[in-house]
Amino acid sequence: MRHLSTTLALALALSAGTLSAGALSTPAFAAPAAESGPGSTADAVPPLSIPFDSELVSVGKTGMLTHTGIGHDTPFRWTRFSDGVTTVLPPARFYWGSAGTDFVVSQKGDVFTLTDMSGTKAPVVFDTSTFDTGPNSYGVSRVVGESLLMVADVNEKPEYRLVSLDEKGQVRNQKLDLPAGSRPGHSYSSGPDSLAVTYTLREPSFHYRLSTVDVATGAITSSRVLPSDHNSDAIAVTPDHLTWVLRPYDPDPELQVISRATDTPVSTTPLITWETGGLTVHHVGDWVMLVNPGGATAEYLSPYFPLTARPLKGGAPDVRLLDHAGSVAHAPDGGLLALGGTLAQGEGLYRIAQDPDTGSPTVTLLRTFNRPTALTVTKENLLPTGTIDLDRLGGKPIASWTLNRYNARTRLTLTHTASGQTAEMDQGPYVTHVPGFPQFFTWNGAFKSRLQAYNGAYTWKLRAEPVNGLGPAVERQGSFTLTRAPKAHDFDDNGAPDILSVDRRGELASYDVRKMWRLDSIPPSEYHSQTPYRRLIGGGWGVYDKVLAAGDLGGARQDDLVARDRTGVLWFYEGKSGHKTPFATRTRIGGGWGIYNQITAGSDLTGDGRADLVASDKAGVLWLYRGTGNPKAPFAVRKKISGGWGVYNQIIATGNLGGAGAGDLVARDKAGVLWLHLGKGDGTFTARTRIGSGWGSFSHLVAIGDVDADGRRDLLASSRDSDGRTLLRLYRGTGQWRTPFAYGQLDHVRNRPTLDNLF
Repeated sequence: MRHLSTTLALALALSAGTLSAGALSTPAFAAPAAESGPGSTADAVPPLSIPFDSELVSVGKTGMLTHTGIGHDTPFRWTRFSDGVTTVLPPARFYWGSAGTDFVVSQKGDVFTLTDMSGTKAPVVFDTSTFDTGPNSYGVSRVVGESLLMVADVNEKPEYRLVSLDEKGQVRNQKLDLPAGSRPGHSYSSGPDSLAVTYTLREPSFHYRLSTVDVATGAITSSRVLPSDHNSDAIAVTPDHLTWVLRPYDPDPELQVISRATDTPVSTTPLITWETGGLTVHHVGDWVMLVNPGGATAEYLSPYFPLTARPLKGGAPDVRLLDHAGSVAHAPDGGLLALGGTLAQGEGLYRIAQDPDTGSPTVTLLRTFNRPTALTVTKENLLPTGTIDLDRLGGKPIASWTLNRYNARTRLTLTHTASGQTAEMDQGPYVTHVPGFPQFFTWNGAFKSRLQAYNGAYTWKLRAEPVNGLGPAVERQGSFTLTRAPKAHDFDDNGAPDILSVDRRGELASYDVRKMWRLDSIPPSEYHSQTPYRRLIGGGWGVYDKVLAAGDLGGARQDDLVARDRTGVLWFYEGKSGHKTPFATRTRIGGGWGIYNQITAGSDLTGDGRADLVASDKAGVLWLYRGTGNPKAPFAVRKKISGGWGVYNQIIATGNLGGAGAGDLVARDKAGVLWLHLGKGDGTFTARTRIGSGWGSFSHLVAIGDVDADGRRDLLASSRDSDGRTLLRLYRGTGQWRTPFAYGQLDHVRNRPTLDNLF
């Protein structure tokens, strides 16, 4: 046999210290003071020095074996109970622990080394390359006391072998006396004298069997058939009892405890329907412990995440001992040790035992991780209590926080106080994120309804709810005011342009334009057909023969309207920056406006920062009405610009299309040709430029503002389909004065309304 390397022997000797075998009958960690909690300076012992995500492999008299990570070549550690000192074990392919003892087995190639971590016995080395089945054919299934239950591949047929030293110090490699044709399955052990194995047989038909093994002799002491749908994780074997789950995948699973002495059931109790996946069972005295390990990091609910004690004989109610257990291992005294947590005491190493006086199950915190079990916020950068300027966010998060667990579903809800409209941002859970990863909440500026959010007062609530049901949710809340710079053709104060329409009943309504197209600047969540959002403003607008969006005439931040009645009186509706009542009561501007057959407004044509109005009379003369910024008298005295405008049947003030900084006009002649008149900034225009033909099929052309949020003004054109419904086509601005509009995109409205008198 090969001997253990000097490095390994030295490391294990350091970890074992000077303790003698049998010095401690139970783990000797001192429990924290009763009045202290995780992280308290009153703790009687220092916190655990192993990583928080460690898995408990085995528990002996003097220490415990833990493992961190997944797969081979990941760290294993031995922690002494006497002082809590933890030693990282030398690199090996893998380590196994022996339930209830200090024996640990390591593997390097074909060599398996059994080490007594208490330092009492010398290491024992098993070189399987010298065994009768050839190299690389042995693997450890379980370590039981000083014996290795191995699965050997003999002539490509796997079989169980029990490998140990006999009384003379010679290697004993004993095949378990199982029926011919059996194939190994799982193994179970609750202590150095406890071993059971499962295996399959194909004769007389395929079935599973469970056999108990005398570890000292390797003899089979009992065998029984297992249910075909048994849960291999939910089996416990003790010297006195066999416990398993009946019908684990049926609607009526049950936990059954069988006396090995009489081979009859001691108790059969129901389990929660369809929730037995991952369930493990363990015995502690007169109690069966039920737990689904890993509940703290799970992303689903299970009633078995809490470590729960059920009376072995049934009858009495279950007792919840831990809120979760990541891993458990059998202790030498017949109890369990668990790496887990409770909401009251936090994460740590707990001892599960039966009280010798009362017979009740007990749980004791031996050593803490100084980490809470409940979901908590470790760092936060929440929304301000003042004003949020949406234009300045620039795609940056509006809030962030860091949680101690990543398996939480988090939602930030913003609620517009006046309208009740909400926006929601969801985060998690994330399988790939580790605890401490910050969650950022980035808002696209839209409500759940996909409307752009209104300016004004908001309340917010940030809530994180553990998806595994472990502990209460965490909440933060507050309020803020949303603002943004005013946008052209926005009548409900949400930064998005709106179409206005007066229908045949005289009702004025607005439609959010951004909900009608699939645009690159619109969030992906809106990339599907929409039903247009109609917001009724009010009735009685049938008295007007012309209504138009006039830009900001009154000096407030909202765009205004002007409307001409059938007697030629022009009326002014000042914008109020409100989503419910966007306009104030009308104010009379003056009479005599019936002389004009074309009126348009909304562009700053004079370069003074205020919107102006132009109108062409029936003689074809174009007149300029400069905006004053005074809502009581919004226009100065008219000024003649030029003649010859009678060739056009529609004139539209588009704002700056050519990039020169002045407001421009687009005009359509009676042949359907569209012309661009570039503004000079003084109320006059350059010679017209032909844009294109074929525009005569449209009933309305609307300078809609910046629909796709690219900083350029766009044009909206409407027509009718064969059913009389309105078709809208968007011509996006290019910023090039010779070709100011890109090819028109048809709207993606699913239920098209019939829109009249668009502006």
